[in-house]
Amino acid sequence: MKGYTLATLFLVAITCDSCRFKKKSHNIENPSTFVATSSDYETSSMEPNSVVMAYIIDGYKPSNDQYGHLTHIGISFLRAVDTTGEVIMTSGWENLEEIISTAHDNNVKAIISFGGGKFKITSELMGIKKNRQNLIKNIIAFMRKYNLDGFDCDWEPSWVDDKKDMENINNAITHYYLSFIKEFREALDLEFGKDNKTFSAAVMNGNSIWYSAFKRIAHFPQNGWWNYLDWVALMNYDNDLGSKHATFESVFGAEGSVAYWTKFGIPKEKIVTGVPFYARAGWGEEWLSYKDIVRINPKIADSIDFIIYNKNGSGEKEYGFNGISTVIQKVKKSKKLKLPGMMFWQLAGDLPLYHEKSLLKVISTEFQQSQTGK
Repeated sequence: MKGYTLATLFLVAITCDSCRFKKKSHNIENPSTFVATSSDYETSSMEPNSVVMAYIIDGYKPSNDQYGHLTHIGISFLRAVDTTGEVIMTSGWENLEEIISTAHDNNVKAIISFGGGKFKITSELMGIKKNRQNLIKNIIAFMRKYNLDGFDCDWEPSWVDDKKDMENINNAITHYYLSFIKEFREALDLEFGKDNKTFSAAVMNGNSIWYSAFKRIAHFPQNGWWNYLDWVALMNYDNDLGSKHATFESVFGAEGSVAYWTKFGIPKEKIVTGVPFYARAGWGEEWLSYKDIVRINPKIADSIDFIIYNKNGSGEKEYGFNGISTVIQKVKKSKKLKLPGMMFWQLAGDLPLYHEKSLLKVISTEFQQSQTGK
């Protein structure tokens, strides 16, 4: 979910000074050694093809037509203001109550997504129990205040110039992910009752990032955290550039994302795959929304998955995306594997539902065919 830049960022403070870190470190817990199994917690079974989830950002208001093709919206993002665990929405969500109310009027579940690509997890927030518990308490209160139907934990590795700082930040995911997931599930069930709210998480296409040309580190620990989640959404995008971006093989191939995470331990019955509603040519701002692609080439063939384009005079580059044929192929494979469904980032990148090339319409139509037996 690194495909856009927020106008206003509320970032957790990052401690870089070694002396200051030593001063705080006595409060920071050792990394968790607990390994969860289904005997520790078991969620209710997910029905195949039951999730069509759109992430929305910056106050985007789905149309009633769009709501008619969705089961969930993921409102992005809720974030911690600082290491004490106080929370705030990112910019643009002055209409939050309206969005949630309209979703409910259209029988669509509204869940809040926490974190995002620009949010930096720190040991001071997640490794100090008092701060972590305060964060959980504040998220639960936020969910009750706004009548939300679920919570989506979107912790992502961070890239910063100082590689040592980068490693310290990202290790907080490895060390404290299960602690947060377990404690949040317990608090969620205590407040609302088991199975009354969904709890999901978004993870990368794979589970490692490069710190340099020679060093790669995995981040999400292999300790059973998925047992506490209703589903795990795979961010099957930003995994490569140009025509290699978000390909069918990168998701469903023998070495693809689904194969990787199921081998990791996540049951396929909990895996929701992801589709980008944007194209990528490079990192940072070298992206285009799907609707931009169709605007640039209105007659683009359904089988085409990249265009050559000069954005803002920066030179011609190959922008890779998912066209209609690839999206249909992905939905058909998801149905064949009996996965819970699909999500996409993000709804504002699509065309209106009445447009013949709307990706949401394609996804919904394919899933409806499975329900009618076609």
